[in-house]
Amino acid sequence: MYTTMEYYSDIFPYIYINMIKVGELSGSLTKSLEQAVKYLDETTTRSRQVKSIVLPNVGQFIAILVLLVIGTLYVLPSIKDVFAQMGSSAELPGITLWFMDFLDLTMKYWYIPTSIIVGIVVIIVTYINTPKGKYNWHYFKYKAPVFGRLVFGIDFSRLMRAMLLNLQNGMRIQEALEVSKSVVKNYVMLSIVETSINNLLIGGSWIEPFENSGLCKSMEIEMLKIGMQTDLPEMMEKLLDYMDVDIQQSLNKIMKVLPEISYLFVGILLIFLVVVVLVPCIQLYMGNWLIEALT
Repeated sequence: MYTTMEYYSDIFPYIYINMIKVGELSGSLTKSLEQAVKYLDETTTRSRQVKSIVLPNVGQFIAILVLLVIGTLYVLPSIKDVFAQMGSSAELPGITLWFMDFLDLTMKYWYIPTSIIVGIVVIIVTYINTPKGKYNWHYFKYKAPVFGRLVFGIDFSRLMRAMLLNLQNGMRIQEALEVSKSVVKNYVMLSIVETSINNLLIGGSWIEPFENSGLCKSMEIEMLKIGMQTDLPEMMEKLLDYMDVDIQQSLNKIMKVLPEISYLFVGILLIFLVVVVLVPCIQLYMGNWLIEALT
């Protein structure tokens, strides 16, 4: 079945194809389908949680940015003209004048910042498409602040779960690793798995590359080592339970930190809007006495 799904890879996501592949090759298709459904439910829930926090704040950020640009381009020049017609000695705040000049220059020479941005994007995309660039990008995903631990935990849990299916169906560790590596797409994780397979071929430890990577928690490594001395499948089931709790805790931390980060950016932009646009409006309609009273 997985070969047919691979043919329609534009419809079936990579992760689901490889989950079915592991199930068919290990003789545990039912369990693989259950995993796929569980992963789909968890992914959908996480996406909804993140979107419920990010989208409203992104909308506020864009709305404030639009107000800032429109106010600077259309409202502030009118206020400046009114001051000139009335013969008032009052001037717009320095930061307002600076931002007006900045927008004027940006609109006059728009092709310069556009070319710089496009050039930077092209350089980054070109680098990421090289083998070294892709590896470094995937490594950054695992070490990124806030999201890094969650991304690694999901990939590692997925690999261990696929290995467990294969081991329970009588495969050796080397074969289980070889088949299970297809469930992950991250180059860093794949390189660790390849090193583990090579270690097994020369009689070494397959756990050592995971430990040397510095990405796994010490508890996860110790549980695998204990499993090698006792019953590996049983210990891997306990490891997966532990990792499920760890992934949920990481997700809870992200749900707590993400709103604070979003509010920070929105708050900074809102303060800038008040200083640049609203202060001159107050200065025009209420005079300088209110500004002087506040200062």
